Amino acid sequence: MDTPISGGLPATLSALYRNASRMVVLGAWWAVLIAVTLLTVHHITSGVAPAPSHAGFPG
Repeated sequence: MDTPISGGLPATLSALYRNASRMVVLGAWWAVLIAVTLLTVHHITSGVAPAPSHAGFPG
């Protein structure tokens, strides 16, 4: 999950400093934002597991 953040955001900043067109900068920014959002959703939902059943245990 760190790769899009570590690679994508500096690439977007690089596009800004190179005076790239607005379309390139916005496209890179949205691509990074979507990738990070999807990976975050996947990371959060894949770590959620149902609690173990404690049926039959006292107390």
